[in-house]
Amino acid sequence: MLILLSVSFLNKMLDYTFFIDENIPLLADSFAHFINVVRFKGRNLSKEDLIKHKCISLICRSTTLVNNNLLDGTNVRFVGTTTSGIDHVDIRYLKDNNIAFSYAPGSNANSVAEYVLFAILEWKKRHNLELNNKTIGIIGYGNIGKLVALYSYLLGLKVLVNDPPLKDEGYKFPEYVSYKEIVEIFCEANIITNHVPLTNEGNYPTKYLINRTLLNILNNNSLFIHTSRGSVVDEKALVTAIKTKNITTVIDVWEGEPLVNEELMNLSFISTPHIAGYSYDGKLKGALMIATDLNNYFKMGIDLSKIHQELSNNTLFSRSIFGDLNKLYNTLNNKRQILEDGVNFKKIMYLSKDLKRKYLDELRKKYPKRRESIFISI
Repeated sequence: MLILLSVSFLNKMLDYTFFIDENIPLLADSFAHFINVVRFKGRNLSKEDLIKHKCISLICRSTTLVNNNLLDGTNVRFVGTTTSGIDHVDIRYLKDNNIAFSYAPGSNANSVAEYVLFAILEWKKRHNLELNNKTIGIIGYGNIGKLVALYSYLLGLKVLVNDPPLKDEGYKFPEYVSYKEIVEIFCEANIITNHVPLTNEGNYPTKYLINRTLLNILNNNSLFIHTSRGSVVDEKALVTAIKTKNITTVIDVWEGEPLVNEELMNLSFISTPHIAGYSYDGKLKGALMIATDLNNYFKMGIDLSKIHQELSNNTLFSRSIFGDLNKLYNTLNNKRQILEDGVNFKKIMYLSKDLKRKYLDELRKKYPKRRESIFISI
């Protein structure tokens, strides 16, 4: 193992601590032999913990709210989140206080895209549908949206996309997608999936982007997949659409997380506890991205080959697998076990209110090592 830490740097760093969420694989192990490391539970972290252990670097996931309430008066100089979404982090506060920040855009993109792909194939199977006469509308054409679009095209779907910020930039969309305004997508598509960040500001805020007005024009018997952030969708309006328009819903994110809208959960075709991006490979990629930035920021030379090796220890299929949809379905079903996740999730109905929050957190904390199935470069 190659270590490039100077003696003076080590002596200085040993006075401080790295805090690393216990659900991030291999990251703490990579640093623990050389730097003090505290593994913490995402929702239980306090300012007092950070001060007591002289935390200089905080590496978290989406369950930790990172803002002035947590960081004021601490020694934290670097914050990293191994997630692609960053709505749990007050970026402005970090910038104003000269705290470095790193996140992992795209790390879980393939994981979420596979989840969407499986949802479509399960819908096809249950209802004995043909996909070559169906249209998918993709709201948000970032890292996840691009993969969903490619996979949808390979399935034989007509692909519509909507992403106003990209359109404003003059982005050149590929030939296999057609750009549409969001109202047009809800009028024309049989499948809707959204992959936007949760934002309240800017020219295109996304909170409650998918509202009663849009859901009222959604085609009857459509498939609606929700894997971005809970508050992007008006859940009450979605419940109404399910009941009145026979909408099939696949829901992975919830406005009240870790608690959920149980009526929506029960009405949904598949409902899961925010695990679409929770593949083991997605976690490893996020850990590797943050570890690399940690190395660069603190000028460390810690060997990250164990994370690289773990990522390579998986069999992935190329686009040729789309020529056999039964094989594709079975591969995704066996490796990702999303239906099993849905069964375990619905056990929340039988718990007392006090136990529901704990159970949902435990589902994510103890989530099995589910490997991804496909690798196709865009």
